[in-house]
Amino acid sequence: MRYRTVLNFTIILVIVMSGLVATAQDSPQAFPPEVITEIQAEMNDLTESGFPPGMVVWIDAPEYQFAGASGAADLMGDMPMTPEGAFRIGSITKMFTATVIIQLAEDGILTLDDPLAQWLPDVAEQLPHGDEITLRHLLTHTSGIFSLVEHENYYADLFTEATIDETSGIVTLDCIQRDPNDTLARYVYDKDAYFEPDEGWYYSNTNYTLLGMVIEEAADMPLAEAYQTHIYEPLGMESTFLDCYEDALADVVHGYTGAGDTMADITELHESIGWSAGGLVSTAPDLIAFARGLFGGALFDDPESLAAMTTPAPGTSYGLGITFNERYMGHTGYIAGFRSVLSYAPEFDTVVVMLYNNDAADPEQSLSDVLNPILPLLQVED
Repeated sequence: MRYRTVLNFTIILVIVMSGLVATAQDSPQAFPPEVITEIQAEMNDLTESGFPPGMVVWIDAPEYQFAGASGAADLMGDMPMTPEGAFRIGSITKMFTATVIIQLAEDGILTLDDPLAQWLPDVAEQLPHGDEITLRHLLTHTSGIFSLVEHENYYADLFTEATIDETSGIVTLDCIQRDPNDTLARYVYDKDAYFEPDEGWYYSNTNYTLLGMVIEEAADMPLAEAYQTHIYEPLGMESTFLDCYEDALADVVHGYTGAGDTMADITELHESIGWSAGGLVSTAPDLIAFARGLFGGALFDDPESLAAMTTPAPGTSYGLGITFNERYMGHTGYIAGFRSVLSYAPEFDTVVVMLYNNDAADPEQSLSDVLNPILPLLQVED
């Protein structure tokens, strides 16, 4: 496997969705003081209400950059949030998984239209329509496979395995390196499909669990190593890691569930079952580097790979590990204690990362409020 190197020049890439271009970031300056004040005020309004307790926002535009934090990284320890804080990023992980699959396709190791049975024959035999499902179906959530987190016992099992400190309310579930085959047997194999492959769309974490298994089989290495080799090293990412499956590279900020007096610290509840569908820990600067590398084309040899990734499947708003929402493309993340958003706006060539340390507060609802102050500076002349 060859490394993809970060390009030192601007890559012009036609984005089918927008007809606009993604350009590499050079030497951004800070936004004007009045804009910084307005963004910070929006953030402080949220954290002062305790919902979320703390948050991080990074905005990376062609000429400007904002890196800010608000609220607490640890309520009990009264530790303030910092812009470089590490968060569990949940389903943003799917963007990384999809990227590695596409890179393996570029290298001729697999194709996106390979049947799942080619790589995981024993697994495919136990899935409804398993002989018809392709890797493309998994990437686009058009496989119809039951989502493991919707099994009636999924969350019950997590909290049965966890311990709760009655004095502090801290919930703990030790790191466990779970075998995805056991996960499928426990939560997926006995469930009917939502529909036949290509006959509908349904967001299923199982799709990306299977893709992680395919990566390990096709690349002949652990998933954590595949991310490192294919993404972190080429882009110079130093703080991103697969929770519980490799050594931690940073201390995770404290994560909470609930609101007000019912808020509980679940930082040590390791939902490692998320794995290739939602198991990564990262920081805003690393996610900015990933987004710039991805949408700037540095992670692929063929521009058509990114064009395919950023083209929604017919009748959906989901590409190959990428979601689309009006002006933006990227992904959201949800995992116990944390919520996150990574958005790229092709119209403005701008990346936004928002990280919350509460799983009941939704950063997407505040995205426009945070971005509104900067829009006049990003307008593109016709």
